[in-house]
Amino acid sequence: MRNFWNLGIRLMAAVGICAAVLWVTSCTASGKPESDQQIRQQAQDATERAKVAADRAAAEARVAAANAERTANDVAAGVKAGLHNGKGGAVDLNSASRSDLETLPGVTAATARRIEANRPYDSTRDLVRKGVVSSAEFDRIAGDVKTR
Repeated sequence: MRNFWNLGIRLMAAVGICAAVLWVTSCTASGKPESDQQIRQQAQDATERAKVAADRAAAEARVAAANAERTANDVAAGVKAGLHNGKGGAVDLNSASRSDLETLPGVTAATARRIEANRPYDSTRDLVRKGVVSSAEFDRIAGDVKTR
């Protein structure tokens, strides 16, 4: 997040510098107005420099945002794993106790009994194929279950 604010400050500084350059270039040492062509060229040059600086700042912001998103996703996955499975690993559908099955998100005592009753499982998708859980229920627990 600090990188994001630094990026904003850099972008604001680049715009401020461009504005100052435009102001300074509009004034001449002799006090005579410059030609329209010269003013246009100076404005174009300042705008091009500002555009390069803004593009660089935007690229840095995208990288910072991607890093922040990746970090947030990693933290969320760790919290989810800690909350849903205190043992730190996936629950084996073929050997887990009913109480272990009930620690899975959305798995009730009735669902845990159905899981036990339909053993053995060759793959985790067998839960849906055998009609033990719906696809939506499976999607909630898919990352937390395994078969040997």
